[in-house]
Amino acid sequence: MKFLIIAKKEILDITRDKRTLLMMIGFPLLLMPVLIGTMMKITTSQAEKASEKEIKIAFIGKQYAPNLLNAFSNLDKLIILDQISIDSVQSYIQSEYLDAAININPDYESNINNNSQAKINIFYKGTDSFGTAKERIQMVLEQFEKSIIELRMNKLDLKPNIVKAYNIEFNDIASKQEKFGKLAGGWLPYVFILFGFMGAMYPALDLGSGEKERGTLETILSSPASRFDIVLGKFIVIMSAAFITAFLALAGILIGIQQISVIPPAFLTLVNEIFTVKTIALIMTLVLPVSAFFSAVLLGLSIYAKSFKEAQSIVAPLNIVIIFPAVIGTLPGIELNMITSLIPILNVSLASKDIIAGVINPIYMTEVYLSLFGFAALSLYWCVRSFNKESTIFRN
Repeated sequence: MKFLIIAKKEILDITRDKRTLLMMIGFPLLLMPVLIGTMMKITTSQAEKASEKEIKIAFIGKQYAPNLLNAFSNLDKLIILDQISIDSVQSYIQSEYLDAAININPDYESNINNNSQAKINIFYKGTDSFGTAKERIQMVLEQFEKSIIELRMNKLDLKPNIVKAYNIEFNDIASKQEKFGKLAGGWLPYVFILFGFMGAMYPALDLGSGEKERGTLETILSSPASRFDIVLGKFIVIMSAAFITAFLALAGILIGIQQISVIPPAFLTLVNEIFTVKTIALIMTLVLPVSAFFSAVLLGLSIYAKSFKEAQSIVAPLNIVIIFPAVIGTLPGIELNMITSLIPILNVSLASKDIIAGVINPIYMTEVYLSLFGFAALSLYWCVRSFNKESTIFRN
């Protein structure tokens, strides 16, 4: 078939382009594990630093709660400053001279002795790394409050259970796979959708506007192949590049996770149980029509552009367009249904999330396939029509 000859020729041209090969193979397969590993190591390192950090706390009103002050004094890696006025607290915390401040009301002791609530004001900065200062203060206060309540109950000769009317037991019936799917399944489709688009972008720009600049498009047009054969040949190559890039991005993530030493073994076991051949195959069946959709649209825009530079300026904003629906799929409350199944890119994100969670609805899945293949067919039809117009091909 003539379109296969065109496709073979375009594949040979693409394999000579090191930049395209780097984006298709090198970046997703090699760089993704490095990025994931680096991100995990940085996060772990920062969390360790935050836990070992020596924090400074202003304790205002120490004379009203000496016992509480002693409780904080016994805490490791904590410096208490008791000579700071309440008026200076906010400026000191903003300037990071202080990590937090505790202000005790003058009626603290009388309220405690009268079995009332004692008010304590805590000042902290919400952007504090990992919320270290707030967590340490809250931990001490909760322990101290528990001891006060126990003393009160003993004085009244009451059992602690008397203040609890319910004995509530929450039973989560969601499996580990469902929890993982809802958590990680939100951002994972976002990754391979983005890489699928990137994998299609460079070959599409090169096989459309790139050939215009090189003057090789006229040579192909003068061949015995019909214009439909030419478009179909180019389209197959671009779609294959998009699909391979998306697959390698997913493979890069899974390989990267296996190589990270800080990930708990139980989590690795769960990942290996979820990402079976069947799960990956189902996800890839969603990527295929999306790759076709991206390929046809990008090829049509590339053929329309006068030059490679103009094609880049036209295609660049589409990065935002495809990211937006993919990000919506990560938001809580957005689920796969009869309506969202029809929205391209968003339906891939939501369907992939349900596949990973193991709760995919066959009816919605069918609707997703029909929607994706429908949009892919329409975009390919538009691409062929554009290529048949002399005013489009010879715009330059």
